[in-house]
Amino acid sequence: MAENGGWVFISHSHQDIEKVRRIRDYLEQLGFEPLMFYLKCLSDEDEIADLIKREIDEREWFIYADSPKARASKWVRTELEYMESRKKERIFTIDLNQNLNTQLQNIERAAKQMKVFISSSRRDVLLCRRLKERFLDKEMLVLSDEDMMIGSLWDNQTDRMIADTCRNGFVLLLITDAASNSDFVCHEMEKALAANAKIVPVYVGRASLRPELLESLGRIQGVHISADPTEEELDKVVQEILGRVEYYHSDYTVSHGYRSARVIHLPPISVIDNMTFWDCDNLECVYIPDSVAYITNDAFDDLPNVLVKCHEGSYAHGYCIRHNLRWELTEEE
Repeated sequence: MAENGGWVFISHSHQDIEKVRRIRDYLEQLGFEPLMFYLKCLSDEDEIADLIKREIDEREWFIYADSPKARASKWVRTELEYMESRKKERIFTIDLNQNLNTQLQNIERAAKQMKVFISSSRRDVLLCRRLKERFLDKEMLVLSDEDMMIGSLWDNQTDRMIADTCRNGFVLLLITDAASNSDFVCHEMEKALAANAKIVPVYVGRASLRPELLESLGRIQGVHISADPTEEELDKVVQEILGRVEYYHSDYTVSHGYRSARVIHLPPISVIDNMTFWDCDNLECVYIPDSVAYITNDAFDDLPNVLVKCHEGSYAHGYCIRHNLRWELTEEE
């Protein structure tokens, strides 16, 4: 595990080396350890392929630097085929033909999704550490209250950590009996909500949310584990985060042909992020399924006149009422 963040394998053509160096340098600025492979000391192709595969095996995160030269490269094809064969990897594509600012924005978006801030009570430090170890094993940058110095600057550190690390990453809220009685945890959640963080509640045992957090967090899809969780239960928490990484990285406006759409029928997703409709200039109507359990506050800021169609009593129905959006009830599944 890298000291600050995760190890990232960059699949690229050596003919794009100058452009790819900019990706590497920016990832380093964001706290990650990128690896660019260019071997001149080996001539045995089997030996090269074996070394590349072993390096890939040690990583969870990959960036594919797409270009005509990369698509024509035998080694890039070999790397991609091997990464895809493992199925569990996260492959982020950066288009080298885009302008530099767009590339850097996409890199930052991908990198921030690899970060998790664990909000928990100090009394739950052992559980927090167990979860932290699992995220570190997945090459994610993980921070918790243990990473902050106790003292008069506690609030400033909390604010900065949440704002800098978790606004576009994930906040994992450990809901235990101790956390429910913790003013510090409540403060962290208020800051996370103000920063529009993507919050994943983890309910431990029979613990529940504090009353003042029920309105804002009570309907967000969470994970339930026992008071003394098994290894499998902790793995389920990690997989929940990784599953949401997949959702936030997948561009629904592209993969489902939404860019020019006037009407969108969302698939059975659980969260609508503020980037879901980022390029839907023609959008007039969105059908939101009951599976949606959370919509960010600014998801429809650029679409004030859109019509939302949803079921009565659904999360989307309540969201439209609270945010003064146009809505219409539907019986459509």
